[in-house]
Amino acid sequence: MHSTVSPGVFNGPHCEDEFWRSVERLTFSGLFPSLLFVKISAADIDWSNSFPIASAIIISILLTAAATVPFRRLLGFNPEQFVAVFQGAFRSNACVGIAITLSVFGDNATGAMAVTLLSVGVTINFLGVWGHLHWLGNEERSRGWRNIAIGSLKNPLVQACFVGALFHVAGWGLPPIIGPTLELQSNAALPMGLMAEGSGLKLSSIKAASATAAVSCGLKLLLLPLVTFGLGTMLGLEGYALIVPVIFAGLPTSSTSYVVSR
Repeated sequence: MHSTVSPGVFNGPHCEDEFWRSVERLTFSGLFPSLLFVKISAADIDWSNSFPIASAIIISILLTAAATVPFRRLLGFNPEQFVAVFQGAFRSNACVGIAITLSVFGDNATGAMAVTLLSVGVTINFLGVWGHLHWLGNEERSRGWRNIAIGSLKNPLVQACFVGALFHVAGWGLPPIIGPTLELQSNAALPMGLMAEGSGLKLSSIKAASATAAVSCGLKLLLLPLVTFGLGTMLGLEGYALIVPVIFAGLPTSSTSYVVSR
């Protein structure tokens, strides 16, 4: 029998895009939560630095998010454009941050990374959901803190951070049967995540969104790391406890912003 399927059906650009979107969803929903759970549950966390680290990064994110508000009227952004700017100013690409931290510092900085990840993950997702409800939803929904909290907790990265922290504090370690499986999955998270991120880079789209991209990049890549460094120094942080939050503050915006928005 002769096939009636065109040879180009499985290698066209649409198929390629769909493949990488599937990889992105797999990484966001499965591989990265496994990596975060494994790393946080087994991290050597210096709890004496945890509060200053969390304070520095959370306050910096809140201040940077607040700094976006004047640009809405100043540049005449519509609600959809402004929510993109708002998210772009503080969301961090955890994939790149984990890759940098583990590649450069190894397991020595795992404790600071765990506290930073938990603080960043909860804060940015809470703010992101609040921004969508406030500017794209209705006022009644935006005042519903229960809706915002539930929306934030639906993020698998946040769930993995909380569960990993619970296992760490309780001293349970990795589960005997599930643990090895999660470790195997976590080994694939960084290479798969980085490839998926690279596939989504379209430099030509920057020109079409020059104003929104300029505001987001300026706030995210300049203001947020500078404020984090200043607050961290004021709170007495040094070494990995200071470097890791600044790294995560200066990361590119996460492509999961689109996934979460959708």
